[in-house]
Amino acid sequence: MGLRQELSAFLTALEAAQDPPAFDGLAVPPLLLPSGESGRLDMLAEALGLSAFEQTVLALGLAQELFPIQTRTLAGAVMGWDGDVMAATLTPYACMQWLEDADPAAFVEDAPLFRSGTMRFGSGLTGDASMRTLSVAPGVLLFVQGLDGVDPDLSGVAAELENHATLSDSQSRLLEQGRKHLSRGPQERGVLLYGLHAEDMRALGGLLLSDYGRVLHVDVAALASRPAGDIGAAVQALGREGRLKNRCVLVDATRDIPEGQSLDNLTQQLLSEATGPVALMAPSPLPVSTTRALLPLEVLPPTPAEQRAQWAASLGVSEEQPLLVQLGDQFRLSLDRIGVLAREARLSLPGNASQAARAERAWDTARTANRRLMGTLAERVDARASWDDLILPPSEAGVLRQIAAHVRHRSQVYEQLGMARPGRGRALTALFSGPSGTGKTLSAEVLATDLNLDLYRIDLSSTVSKYIGETEKNLRRIFDAADKGGCILLFDEADSVFGKRGEVRDSNDRYANIQVNYLLQRLETFNGLAVLTTNLESSMDVAFMRRIHFVLNFRAPQPAERERLWRLAFPAALDTTDVDFGALAQADVSGGNIRSIAMNAVFMAVSRNENLSQELVTEALHLEYRKLGRLVL
Repeated sequence: MGLRQELSAFLTALEAAQDPPAFDGLAVPPLLLPSGESGRLDMLAEALGLSAFEQTVLALGLAQELFPIQTRTLAGAVMGWDGDVMAATLTPYACMQWLEDADPAAFVEDAPLFRSGTMRFGSGLTGDASMRTLSVAPGVLLFVQGLDGVDPDLSGVAAELENHATLSDSQSRLLEQGRKHLSRGPQERGVLLYGLHAEDMRALGGLLLSDYGRVLHVDVAALASRPAGDIGAAVQALGREGRLKNRCVLVDATRDIPEGQSLDNLTQQLLSEATGPVALMAPSPLPVSTTRALLPLEVLPPTPAEQRAQWAASLGVSEEQPLLVQLGDQFRLSLDRIGVLAREARLSLPGNASQAARAERAWDTARTANRRLMGTLAERVDARASWDDLILPPSEAGVLRQIAAHVRHRSQVYEQLGMARPGRGRALTALFSGPSGTGKTLSAEVLATDLNLDLYRIDLSSTVSKYIGETEKNLRRIFDAADKGGCILLFDEADSVFGKRGEVRDSNDRYANIQVNYLLQRLETFNGLAVLTTNLESSMDVAFMRRIHFVLNFRAPQPAERERLWRLAFPAALDTTDVDFGALAQADVSGGNIRSIAMNAVFMAVSRNENLSQELVTEALHLEYRKLGRLVL
């Protein structure tokens, strides 16, 4: 007999046992309690330790959900509200009057029915505690009907993991360590996974816990965004998921939580409510307050060689493909993510596409995927400039080409030739200093074009927040997204953060130093190229300068360089025979000013329906002088 049939018979027995007009608190004869689909009510009662009275109260709550009119009619008879179906609802008072062996202790907040969130109190018609309404949690109602989906109270917070991840060699070794640790007592133990790559930690944690049952991935940031009452209901639902459905919990604390919430408090609640083995993932080893024995394991991403092998296997190409070396080196992706992107790349090409075409499409696919991650965290610069657009002295141009060579060949140098520095990352940091308009941003664009990478500009002066901890959060979001690869980070106004530090006089100085230290740490572990710009190199902190790999000082262009800049400033299709570039080169302006002057001169010519001439360019030059505050004679 199904749950509905059992509850219908249960209500019929209740109705037959009473004569509503003359009801005077007479006890109901013993009733046959429903057992639910496949005995799930019995399972729930055993898991929560419910008494016979509490089981009967729960049965009434379920009946109220499935047979609301009949149940309310009976409740109304008990409470003397015959005919008022809307007012008659299940309350502690009705249960105490209605049922045998009534136990008032069953309705306190810490009683099994309510501590687990199986039943809930609502507002009553009066202020009396005994008149509060009673209802069954939606997840419990679904469970006793045979449905095993994730509890509705966990919607948007938890999702079931598919445990078919592919791990790297180092991650497989961590998996074995975690299994050995949990095998000594999964109820009292757990694993703390930490690192900068949530996808790898999620894959490892899912596989580790899948030995003990289905795995729920719980997002602490999503939980923290809920109202306080909803947080409690979600934590209770998580406990029921473990007790009733044998689900293990992977607590994800990698994202920032809203201000005012305590990460330690939330993780402590989740870990204490979980009934089986747990895993916690975080960017760093969290000092969690828990009675469980947590084994800390640092999860590193697959090595460039492992990524390269996965790309080759998924694309069906040889590992000797030149672009595969850069794919494995430039991007930091999980092996499963590589498989997904490779399939996407292959599906977008004809079946007979060459190996080189597959590798090129995979590169573009990985870059596009990273753009989705970066979103609005930084401004993507439409980099189209090439080496021909750059006018620099040979020595400075040589430094730029050396930077490009480091990015392009670091895998060969670090891995194949064994030049990797022990304990140091693969980061590459360059500092571009010099006055505005001298080519700092243009040089970064040239590097991005040459390396086929996206360029993202971050204004450090706007990223720094006056609120404690917000600067680190802003930077963490940027670096976490950019670390997947495929981009160059351009930090404007680096001296706003890395300016020379004095002694710590107050809390503001102390937190400013924390911001600098955090940015230095992330720069050292960043997998790509970071370019920082400043108008004055001498203002930079010494500790920061020690971590810079390349320093490029941009000076104002000399006359010969300015003449080349003037010639490049006008499109080739424009007739410039009346322009004296040699004379213009004598004007002491930067390359950025020259481009602005050229643009204004062309607009003047078009608006006046005239040919471009020396007079128009000179007029535009004088306008630029006024903008710069210079005297025009």
